[in-house]
Amino acid sequence: MAQKHNLTIQVVSVIGGILTAIFFLGFLALARILRSDISCLIAGSILILTTLTISRKVVRSFLDAMNITLYIAGCVLIGFGINASINLFFITLMGISILTFLLSRGFILPFLSVILFNISFFGEAAHVFSSFYPLQIAAVPILGVFLFTNIFENKLFECIGTENYLSKYQPFHFGLFVSGIVSLGGLSINYMISETNSWLVACILSVCIWFGILIMVQRIMQVMKVTNPVSQIGICILCILICLPTMFAPYLSGSLLLILICFHYGYKAECAAALLLFIYAVAKYYYDLNLSLLVKSITLFLTGITFMIAWYYFTQKRTKHEKTESNTDYH
Repeated sequence: MAQKHNLTIQVVSVIGGILTAIFFLGFLALARILRSDISCLIAGSILILTTLTISRKVVRSFLDAMNITLYIAGCVLIGFGINASINLFFITLMGISILTFLLSRGFILPFLSVILFNISFFGEAAHVFSSFYPLQIAAVPILGVFLFTNIFENKLFECIGTENYLSKYQPFHFGLFVSGIVSLGGLSINYMISETNSWLVACILSVCIWFGILIMVQRIMQVMKVTNPVSQIGICILCILICLPTMFAPYLSGSLLLILICFHYGYKAECAAALLLFIYAVAKYYYDLNLSLLVKSITLFLTGITFMIAWYYFTQKRTKHEKTESNTDYH
């Protein structure tokens, strides 16, 4: 209950901080207080330094919204101050994000710094290559880091300790998750994938995501004691057959990968968010199909039946596994 309460406070703080930053920047624009690039750069730097100082001195939930407001406003003002050079702009934001993650305390600022770094890094790559391809490819490395972060979570916990786990790992983990949500949502936007040979990029992304899905399915089978090689191969083939129609929609298989990761490692809030993304991805996928309404309805119906069969199978396996464990404990 306390975790849910803290999560609610953090979500409200983020939303409130973003809205306050928008109104604050709007006020500065209408009042024309900052009229030069130098003044914007100086004001933004002061806001960033003030935020980091407050974050290191005091860690309180009621200050999160103010820190978010000052941090976002500072980054935007610095961006206006160095807008003449896009390369310098993204590199500066990456530097700010790294310093913020290393120097700040609490949850909010390290969380925002992870998102800022991902946006800046892949934005710089897109600018260097003058293409949207890096923004499309961003989903795979982000999901890959998120997957292996969860797989090696225990080893990371042993290395960084309890204090750093609470102050660094949790915001890093959630920042990767939100970055994955954003990158997959970007893949579903048509104009983001309208370049030449975008279908080839989509296929490569889908295959990479399928490898991640197979890794998670393998770990789930280990937990459920599925040791028969024939059953393991059959389940893997079934997963590939289910994912095969999503070859040109990597955002759909990516949302499924997020669900498997969050469900397997017990992140309930992230699993709910991933499920919402999956529902949106399924709706977007069927909306974009160049088929009649009847064929779309039949396909959607068959897909639902397939997922229900898979759900029933894994539920039965989990129930048998739980009964076996309880009998073992009893004896």
